[in-house]
Amino acid sequence: MLSNWRVRVLLVMVLWVATVMALVLWMSGRQDQRISVAAGPGSSETFILMSTIADVLNNMDNGLSIEVFETGGTAENMELLETGQIDIATVQADSVIPEEAMGVARLYPDAYHLVVGAESGIAHFSQLRDHRVAIPPDSSAQHASFWFLADHYGLGAEDFTALPMSASAANFAMLQGQVDAVFRVRAPGNRRIRELIGGNIMEIVPIEQSAALSLKQPALSSGYIPKGSYRGHPSLPAEDLPTAVLDRLLVVSEELTPEVVYRFTQELFDARSDIVSRYPLAGFIAPLNEDSASSVPAHPGARRYYDREKPGILAQNARLASAALYAIVILCTGAVAIRARWLKTRRLRMGDFNTRLMQIAEGARSNSNYQQLLGHKNSLMDILEEVVGDLDAEKVSQEEFEHFSFTWQAVDALVRDQIMMLNVATPGVADKPVAVGVST
Repeated sequence: MLSNWRVRVLLVMVLWVATVMALVLWMSGRQDQRISVAAGPGSSETFILMSTIADVLNNMDNGLSIEVFETGGTAENMELLETGQIDIATVQADSVIPEEAMGVARLYPDAYHLVVGAESGIAHFSQLRDHRVAIPPDSSAQHASFWFLADHYGLGAEDFTALPMSASAANFAMLQGQVDAVFRVRAPGNRRIRELIGGNIMEIVPIEQSAALSLKQPALSSGYIPKGSYRGHPSLPAEDLPTAVLDRLLVVSEELTPEVVYRFTQELFDARSDIVSRYPLAGFIAPLNEDSASSVPAHPGARRYYDREKPGILAQNARLASAALYAIVILCTGAVAIRARWLKTRRLRMGDFNTRLMQIAEGARSNSNYQQLLGHKNSLMDILEEVVGDLDAEKVSQEEFEHFSFTWQAVDALVRDQIMMLNVATPGVADKPVAVGVST
């Protein structure tokens, strides 16, 4: 038997082990879900916006840990998402989005910008011929947007000099007169474009035919850059400037579980006012359109959040459902009435047969006329033939026939007994000529 001190040591060890295990389980339960985000260049609106979102959500007790990474732009973001290195990415809606990407939210609207010197003589995109244009780097979806636009207006790489460069390098080149135009796809009022224009004499060229562009790229739609977006006085643009617009989207890997995406989407919209107070562009954050109208399908977790208060199918079609229910009630009531009438007709018919059987039984009970008894016998056979015919025609149920047959057999036995008694009492009566088939 163990001594008392050994028992105490053993109990202490058991308590320590249980405490450590409980602590490990508690820590594992408290471990935050880490989410990595590819957000584009460090100076871009998307990077600043996603960094603001991460700061706000990380300071909430929501079990999420969001880390934002600087990248070269949409093209790199999509590559990182497709290879599983990133959970969430920002993307320009007109870019090539892999099947592995599913939508979470719309961040803000982008617009096509073509900034030129006021004395360049460039008033239309097609007039870029023989000029030098600063365009975004290859890793940016803006790069593909520029060439999409050039192709629409019938311009090729040989018609002008396109120089891919960063936003800061493009601003410098434009101010130094090394390029004649700068192309960007950015939200109206973009800080980098505002820095470029500043107090300089520059213009923003309208991008026309946006409705025709949307036929080739459904993510595009007709829009405008609001008057005074880049300078209040004198206003620039001087009027609402027509251009092509599209959404900047937040997409997520399909591998991320619906529960995590639902929680992220919920926290994003719950904290939206706090995010807007830190970065006003967040005011444009909005749910995705229905999948049929969106360039990317919604992740099941995000769609579940958006549909959380959506009425069910029955509520959406309340009038149709009530009309259908009313019609069903009418049809059922009619069917019940028809069936009741049919059953009543059957009961009356079976009642008539039973009445005839009782009449035969009454006539045979004290009858000593051999010819009349044979007539009763023939009548019974006639009734049986009628009922069997009704059974075949389904005018009589099997159960009703069984009840009838029980009564018929009893009456038939009564008639036969009466005939036998008459034969015993009056021998030879059966040899007398009878009128077969006569019924009472």
